[in-house]
Amino acid sequence: MYGKVAICLTLAITFLISCSIYLGTVDLRSYFFPVQPAPRSLCATGRPLRVYIYDLPRKFHVGMMGRRYSKESGPVTMENLPPWPARAGVRRQHSVEYWLMASLLYDGKGGEEREAVRVSDPATADAFFVPFFSSMSVTTHGHNMTDAATEGDRRLQVELLEILRQSKYYQRSGGRDHVIPMTHPNAFRFLRQQLNASILIIVDFGRYPRTMATLSKDVVSPYVHVVKSFTDDDPLDPYENRTTLLFFRGNTVRKDEGKIRVKLAKILTGNNDVRYEKSVATPSNIKMGTLHHLADYLMRL
Repeated sequence: MYGKVAICLTLAITFLISCSIYLGTVDLRSYFFPVQPAPRSLCATGRPLRVYIYDLPRKFHVGMMGRRYSKESGPVTMENLPPWPARAGVRRQHSVEYWLMASLLYDGKGGEEREAVRVSDPATADAFFVPFFSSMSVTTHGHNMTDAATEGDRRLQVELLEILRQSKYYQRSGGRDHVIPMTHPNAFRFLRQQLNASILIIVDFGRYPRTMATLSKDVVSPYVHVVKSFTDDDPLDPYENRTTLLFFRGNTVRKDEGKIRVKLAKILTGNNDVRYEKSVATPSNIKMGTLHHLADYLMRL
């Protein structure tokens, strides 16, 4: 069953990453479910994955998005879920935790065509989603590893572990059917090894020991795009309108010396239809990336 959970989550996350290109204040109902009919689930089980969301206090998730949201009471619903901030900058790349929660909170029609749906009865759940914004907690509580404010992040991790260990459903499986997002490299860094049995949503294995993170149980999620997609193509022939096969601008040397990215750079650099540029994800570079799209378009006019 845990294999099915991982497969369905992979499909759902891939869909969310594609959608999150258009981050901002949008209508999440139409955002997740467009007018076009959705393809049949690739899980091919006859029904979508049933997911129970832990009802955690707001300080574990939306409370970190602003004081206004931390002061509100009551459960988070599709109606009161705060929109993802349009000016989140680099933090946007680690927003998978937010979009997973938003997708599961959606309670409209068409649930039978979705990869995963929320259930209110934990006894009927195939998987359990833990809505702790662990990546946002890293950037909210302190600016570096030695900042005293990181104590707030550590305290949340301690409290969350206490909540999970008191749950009979966590005890029943030892956490193996629990899904926990950890896309930031320092997410849950204080106590992460105590959750090594759970299904982790990560972006790479750079800072995880093999005894904790593995492809056999975890889901690798790509970073959310921080540069808006270029959509000003010729609607009649969008492919012929583009002259670049692949565009990459980012840091080529990262964890473990960036072996994969360096190898890709050697293979791809120099080709006429490939642009592979070294850069760093900063607010100014993200803005330049967006302007680059516009400049390319104007040059073609």
